[in-house]
Amino acid sequence: MDLCDSPFYVRGQQVRDTRLPVSKCHRAALVSAVCSVLFLLIVLTGVLCHRFHGLWYLKMMWAWLQAKRKPRKAPAGDVCYDAFVSYSECDSYWVENLMVQELEHFNPPFKLCLHKRDFVPSKWIIDNIIDSIEKSHKTIFVLSENFVKSEWCKYELDFSHFRLFDENNDAAILILLEPIEKKAIPQQEVFELKNNSSF
Repeated sequence: MDLCDSPFYVRGQQVRDTRLPVSKCHRAALVSAVCSVLFLLIVLTGVLCHRFHGLWYLKMMWAWLQAKRKPRKAPAGDVCYDAFVSYSECDSYWVENLMVQELEHFNPPFKLCLHKRDFVPSKWIIDNIIDSIEKSHKTIFVLSENFVKSEWCKYELDFSHFRLFDENNDAAILILLEPIEKKAIPQQEVFELKNNSSF
């Protein structure tokens, strides 16, 4: 006579009289099926996020949360720059040696904030960006193909975008450094550039 040895709650019962659920009898198959479904869900989520720019929306949400934790508007005494300059490091020669030199030696001179020169070294870069934009009357975006490829430039544009809507303040100045092919600009950036300001 065959007796069950496991699971514990049927130990000692005759095999022919024992009824076990499918999950006990085919545990390996069940685990494989669950893992397969989870894997397919993860792949589907990844494809949908890529297709509908989910990562970009998550970044925008993060930028929005960062913006919300700051005061809506910096006190007048805290605004110490005429403009924060947002540009790609690849365009630094034109920005730093031509544009900045012209503006800072103008009469009267403009006081500009540059990440390379004015960011606080020990401070997190995102906090540096937010503080610099908040402490500036305007933000100058130097647009180029390098700009639209830069994650930090996009973040600066995102935060300026939130500032535009939160304060109803047209604080962006756009400078087109070079022609940019439309296909090189992500759709979200097209939306932001249209809504931030005009050339």
